This record gives sequence, C-alpha cells and structure tokens, in this order.
Amino acid sequence: MKKLTTLFALLVVFPILAYSQIGNVFQSQMTDSPQPLKTIKLQDGLLFDSKSGSDEPNLSYRVLTQVIGAQWSLFGFTTPVAYDPYSKAFVVAISNFGQSGNDLAGTITLYISTNYGQTWSTKGVFSKVGDVPVLPSVAIMNPNKSSDVNSLSYLVYAPFARKNLAGEYPWSGGLYTISTPNGNESIDFLYPGNLAGYRWWTTRAASLNTNDGSFAFNVGMLTNSETTQYGQYGFSSFSLSDYDFLFQGCPTAWALSKFRSSTELTSTYNANIMLDVDDQGAVYAGVCNFFQPNVGDGDRVPGVSKSEDYGVTWSEFQPMPVSTLNDYYITWGGTQGFIALAYDPNPMVVLGPDEYSIFTRVAILSGQNLIAAHIIEANYSGGLWSINKVADWTTLSPIIITDVNSTPDAIKDSLSRSFMGIEMQAAKTEDGKYVVLKWLDFIDKAIVINPPVTIADGAQVLDTLPTNDVFFAYRERNQFFWSTPINVTNDTVYNRVTWIPSVVPSLDKIPLVMERTRPIQSSNPNNPRLSYPNFVQQLIIDTPQDVLFTLVNLIGTPGKVEQPTNPNFYLKEAQPNPVVGDYAEIGFVLDKPMNIKLELFDALGNKVRTLYEGFASAGVHAVMLQTKDLSSGAYYYKLSTSAGVSFTKQLSVVK
Repeated sequence: MKKLTTLFALLVVFPILAYSQIGNVFQSQMTDSPQPLKTIKLQDGLLFDSKSGSDEPNLSYRVLTQVIGAQWSLFGFTTPVAYDPYSKAFVVAISNFGQSGNDLAGTITLYISTNYGQTWSTKGVFSKVGDVPVLPSVAIMNPNKSSDVNSLSYLVYAPFARKNLAGEYPWSGGLYTISTPNGNESIDFLYPGNLAGYRWWTTRAASLNTNDGSFAFNVGMLTNSETTQYGQYGFSSFSLSDYDFLFQGCPTAWALSKFRSSTELTSTYNANIMLDVDDQGAVYAGVCNFFQPNVGDGDRVPGVSKSEDYGVTWSEFQPMPVSTLNDYYITWGGTQGFIALAYDPNPMVVLGPDEYSIFTRVAILSGQNLIAAHIIEANYSGGLWSINKVADWTTLSPIIITDVNSTPDAIKDSLSRSFMGIEMQAAKTEDGKYVVLKWLDFIDKAIVINPPVTIADGAQVLDTLPTNDVFFAYRERNQFFWSTPINVTNDTVYNRVTWIPSVVPSLDKIPLVMERTRPIQSSNPNNPRLSYPNFVQQLIIDTPQDVLFTLVNLIGTPGKVEQPTNPNFYLKEAQPNPVVGDYAEIGFVLDKPMNIKLELFDALGNKVRTLYEGFASAGVHAVMLQTKDLSSGAYYYKLSTSAGVSFTKQLSVVK
C-alpha cells in the first residue's frame, strides 16, 4: 500500500508544483491590474441545505468505469476523448493501475461506442508491470476512411512513472502506444528529439487521414530541469503507413526566443499549446502568448502556426493584432482590459483551410472598475481576424480537494483551484456547419452546508458552497453571432472534469464525459472525509472516481448573445505608421454585418494587393499587412463596404 500512496503523492503534488510556477506569473499580472476580477452575488431564496438530497444529476448518465483517483483526467491539457466521423466511433481512453505482487501494474483501456453510447466495447492497448501511465490522450487513425470500427488504429499518449532499482516510481517521460488491428506496441521517450533537459508531460493529440496516409500528432508544454527554461513546447508526428515518427522535437518556429522571455527558469509567460487539423491535410498549433517584438503587459494575443507537411516543418506564428483586443474593450464601453487566466486551457477549433477560432476569457475595465467579463472567440479567416462575444462568465473557477499529506492515517486536505479551470473545450459538427463551445460556470445558487464542514487541514471551513453547471453555446459556421448559453445540467451537483471531443456528430448528439467522486469509504471511522456531505465529497479528486457518459441535445430556439449597443463604424490608423519593420496592423470596426473589401494602393493609385475580400461580422476586425516586400514610400489602404461607405487612409513604409 505504501507504493500506491507514493504514486498518489507524485500524481497530485507534482502537477500542483508545476501549476504554481506558471501561476506566479499570472498573480503578478493580476496585481498590476487596476482591480481584481469580481465574483458572483448569490441571490436570496436560492439556497439548498446539505441534507435535502437535492444534489442529484439532472441528466441521465451511464457509468463507463471506475478509476483510481487522479488517474484519468486532471488537466485540461489532454484529449482523453475522440470521435471518428467515418466509423461513428466515439472513444474514451482510460488509464488505471493496481498492485501486482510488490509492484504496480499500469493499464490503458479504450472504451468504444459506435451507436452514440447505447452500447460499449473495450480494447486493452497497454498493460505492464512496473510502468504506470496516467492522464492519457487519444487520436483515432482511419487510413481508409472506413466505416468498420475494427479497421481503426489509435495513438494513445500518456506521461508515465517507471519503477527503478530503488523500488520508487519516478516520472519517466512520455509513453506512446500504437494500437492497430494487428496488435499493440508501446514506445517511451524521456524527451522529444534533441531537447535534453526537458521531459514529456501532458499533451493534446489529433489525427489526420489523407491520400498520403494516416497520421497522429501530439503537442504539449514540457517540464524543465534546473538548467532549462520552463515554457518549451514539444511536438511529435507519427505516420501509420511508415509506422514511424516523422518528427519529435520543438519546431524552429516555436523556439522560446519567439516569445516574451522570463527572468526565472521555473516560470514562463507562455500559455499551453493547442492542436487541430483541417480537411486538406494541414496541421495547426495555437497559443495565447506574448509574441516578439510585442511583449508589453497588454500584448498577449492568440496566434497560430501551420504545417503543410504533417508536422515536419512549421510556419512562424500568425498573431492576432494587439490593437484588436483593445478595440473590443472600447466597443463594450471599456477603456482597457486583459486576457484573464491566460494559463488555463484556451481551446482552438479549425473550421477549414486557414480558418480557425481560439477561445479565451477577457476582463473589461472602465478606469479602475471591472464592468464585464467575457468568453470570446478570436476567429481567423482568409487573413482577417475578428472577435466575437460568446458569453459572460462569473470569473470563478471550480475548486478541488486533495490530501497534501498523502498519508491515509493522517489526512490533511487542502482546497485549491482546479487545474482544468472552467474547462472550455471547442468542437465542430462533423458536417462542418456548426461551431460548439462547452464550459463550466457558476450559477446564482449556493449550497448551505449545515452544520459547516471543517476541511481536514483545519484551516478552512465551508458553510456555503457555490454551485456550477455545464454550459454550451453554438453558432453556424457562416454566421458570427452565438446562441445564448444553454445550461445542460441545471442542478446542484458540483461539476468538474468534463470533456467533449473536437468533432461531434451533430447538435443533437454531443458526447459528454464527466468524472464524479464515488462515495467515500474508509475502514478508519475517524477519517474526516466520512463527515463531508456529498456536495463536498464531489470536490475530492484523489479517491476512486466514476467516469460517466451522457449525450447532450442542443436543438431548440435559444436567442442570440448580447451585442454592443453602439459599436461604431470606422477604419483605424495603421500601427505602426510609418512602418519600419515587416508588419503593420490595420484595424476597423463595423456596426453591422456586411461584405467588405480592404485594398492597398501605391502613391499613383495602382492596386498593390487585396488584403481581404468577403463577409465580416459586426464588431472589431484587423489584418496583419506584411510590408517586407514593399519599397519605401507612401501607400493608401481603402475599406469599401456593401453599405456604400468607404474609408481611405495613408500608410508610409520606411526601409
């Protein structure tokens, strides 16, 4: 039993340390902000007693399996679920471990359904004494785009612990399991490529099926060492037809020098990295970072790098113009703002070639006052960046309980913020018609814990606990207004660890997987956790958990999300102007949706290029004008609209 306890300590304590390293940077940003984020106000008359039995799920769930605590999914930087539209296979990757004599034996099992969760089959892909994989990510490879689930192959990535000669289980890098119809093979890497000093940790996975073959990819932020800088990204690309890795390492375009530097090896300004693919064979990686040379405190923006050779080489990151976010704050009545909780998961979904969206959270300030907190979509299409509001959010995040002492006979529980944040995940429907976003948020209800509960460390007492729910919103791909948020759980159960795949079958068939703490059992009658009511037990993550499945239906008639009351209509001055570098930002704001054309002309009136032509939504937009191939001199850029209005401004290029 001692070895099991030791592994729990590794699973829980190591991630907490890693989070605190990057969390310190965020805290300094918050300190510099004029005012901290607000929290919700609990309305009178909406309180529930802990003994009322009201914490029952509103949705009907199927229990897939039970897992040991902190095994299946603890971070938002994994992808433990996947969906293949050709075979209709929905897959959940589950890691677990148990005692085998004096050793630990780890397993990875795939739970597979081809009928939207009505029935399930299992496929064991890894089992080994002495190796313990955790927190798996899965990608489905379907080389022939077959409808036969038995023809599928899988890549499952998991960080893992391996027994050493001293009988301990230190982290040993990343474990790659390739499962084909012919069998399973596992390959382990301490670090990717030539990045010695780093180590694989949690990653996201994606797959791609083309005429060239079937490919699987994974990407994540590596753990550093005493001599290496935290914040380095690692990437791998696996070809099923070659049955080999095409790439393992950090692309040149992702080098740490591309981003804002840190003064400490143990901290970084870099946020975690996202991954998705289009239907033409390209791979995209996205981050919300400070990109060189824009490294001021307000310069964090989304940016995307692209590969057209299955991850072997990558383009430089295409960042959203910094001014676009500032324009967004102004259209909503603010004077300034910032991306909040930048190190939480910021999901990305690729909608087509060079068309993608990144979702994040922003706080909008007017002077010293916080006036709004939004979940936003930063959309890129054909060279044009646009920002759309998805929803308001309460600025709270789910909390979890862990035993920081890791000794069953002397539990010392501690409350901490969930590593998954508000659990935003984005998806597209398999027909490509809709974009879907899922997240957690708190509602104007609270659970009264009567009598109050003292957490086992003795330092925290819970008498009231805010409740949260699972929310969805969606929009049509060719429309840029989001539905009003849809509360799909709408109960008093405390939710945390929820997942949807990056592709969902349809709006009325969205697979949702959740984790729920099993009722606490202990042979020790003095175990303080036995006194926790169910509301509080649901915060515990280091005891056995149930993995649940349900199918969500979003079909209905939700309204549209609130839009700015007076967004104005104007073309901005280019930034910088004159241009002495390689890029200039050209921004504009539209008061309603319309077709537009943005063109660049030389001093003689000759058209140099069309910067964007097509539909644009109401709100803020910008393009990045590349000027390195332009000669010095005067230029003009012109915005023409289908409303019959046009604007023209001058731009100077200095070489």
